[in-house]
Amino acid sequence: MTVKHNVLIVDDHRITQSGLRFLFDSLDRYAVVGALDRGATVGAFVQSQPVDLVILDLNLPDVRGINVLAEIVGSRDMTVIILTGETHLNEIHSALKLGARAVVSKSDPLDHIVAACDAALAGDIYISPHIGEALGKFQQPPVALSSRQMAILHYLAQGETNKEIAYRLAIAPPTVSFHIAELRRKLDAPHNRKIVERANELNLL
Repeated sequence: MTVKHNVLIVDDHRITQSGLRFLFDSLDRYAVVGALDRGATVGAFVQSQPVDLVILDLNLPDVRGINVLAEIVGSRDMTVIILTGETHLNEIHSALKLGARAVVSKSDPLDHIVAACDAALAGDIYISPHIGEALGKFQQPPVALSSRQMAILHYLAQGETNKEIAYRLAIAPPTVSFHIAELRRKLDAPHNRKIVERANELNLL
C-alpha cells in the first residue's frame, strides 16, 4: 500500500491552486488536504491537520510569505517548498536560510515541482535550475544557524520581544532565551540589537 503524503497549498491564485490539485491528484503518493489563499491561517491549519508538506507562495495578499515560513518552520520543523512567480532573490535566499527545503518557479515544468516534493521529503534540498543559477552569485554566510535560530533572528529583526517570539513559534519563553544566548555567542553580540546589526553585516537577514 502506497503511503500518501499530505500536502497543503498556500497560494492566492486560483489557477495555481487548481493546477497543483490536478497535479497531485495524478500521483498516488500525494494527497492535497487543504488550499489556503491567506498566510494568516496557515499556522492554525498545520496545528489542527496532519500536514507533511507545505507548498508556499512568498507573495501573499495579507502577510509576507517569509513570515509564514518562519512561523511554521520555527515552531514545527515543517517541510516547506517555495513556489514563486517572481524571482526576488533576496527573499528566496532568506527562505532557504530559514529552512525551506526547495524553491521552484511557477514557470518551471510540472516535473520540477514533483522532483522538489520528492527531494524535500527525502531530506534533500532542491532548487530550480534557473533560480539556482541566479542564486549562485550569493555567498554563503560564515555563520551557520539552525532553522529555529533563523526564525528567532527573523522576528528579532522585526523588533519583537522574547514573549512575542515564543507565542509566534509556540515554544516556551526560556527556549527563546536559550536560542538568543546561542545567537549572541555565535554572532559575538552583547545584546539583541547588536545581534541584528551583526546578522545584517554577515548577510544573514
